[in-house]
Amino acid sequence: MARLRCAIRRDRAYMTCYNSTPLERDLALQLEIPLLALDPDLLYWGTKSGSREIFLESQVPCPDGSDLVRNADDLAVAAAELWERNPDLKRIVVKLNEGFSGGGNAILNLQPLQQVAPGCSSPTVRVAAIRDRFSTLSFQTDTETWEHYSSRIPELGAIVEAFVEGEEKRSPSVQGNITPTGEVEILSTHDQILGGPDGQIFLGCYFPAQEAYRVRLHRYGMQVGQALAAKGALERFSLDFIAVHRPEHPEDEWEIQAIEINLRKGGTTHPFMTLKLLTHGRYDFTTGVFYNQEGKPKYYIATDNLQREHYKRTQFQ
Repeated sequence: MARLRCAIRRDRAYMTCYNSTPLERDLALQLEIPLLALDPDLLYWGTKSGSREIFLESQVPCPDGSDLVRNADDLAVAAAELWERNPDLKRIVVKLNEGFSGGGNAILNLQPLQQVAPGCSSPTVRVAAIRDRFSTLSFQTDTETWEHYSSRIPELGAIVEAFVEGEEKRSPSVQGNITPTGEVEILSTHDQILGGPDGQIFLGCYFPAQEAYRVRLHRYGMQVGQALAAKGALERFSLDFIAVHRPEHPEDEWEIQAIEINLRKGGTTHPFMTLKLLTHGRYDFTTGVFYNQEGKPKYYIATDNLQREHYKRTQFQ
């Protein structure tokens, strides 16, 4: 610590990080420099349940869902109540409250439970049937099991949320920044590339998001950013959405619902930073387009999941 303090100009230095935890906060305090990142005491607002509270407070549309629960029995009750409110549901998303890149999500298929659907059985029977089906959840990683997943619920908590159905779906996101003075800036929008068994795992992104809903993402990002700033949040945040094409509504063809807040840098941060450093350009908030110094629009596709089997055999001399 002494050598680090001597090596930096503490009157001009600050610390930034990908994800702020008490460890980074303690290090900043020991180095006696500001931490330009979220106070770890505010991490709740980036959890699944915290995100839902912010969406409701900010009047940003989101799927119907539950409050936080701490055991599998209460999770079954929450799922049954969600189904009761939405009798046409086909699937329910179960989410660990602190998941990363969709890895804490699981899908409950309601089709095999139609004999206990709302109107066909009592709530008690429905809860029991759902509880029995948890062992058949569709997990987003090959190694996950219900035994392990359920053991994390008392520690992390979990919610249930309506699965948004649609023939043509996209997963856009908007990235923002909260300055130390509490001002909210919109940095970028992306359409995410998702994979995994049920399209829940982040694989990469396109920049920018589709023009049809780009400006709406800006508006929702500002609303959520202002709510987060009022709670003392700082630095990078992003919002993930589900967008469903509704051609029967030509005046507003894309139905957008928010599903998650990330209070950290994310998979879209580094490609956008690279674009800025390569071009020294600017992001136009009014159009959501990035222009280089010659005024030409720039686009990209990025991934942090580049995988091929033969890469394992590659050797460098």
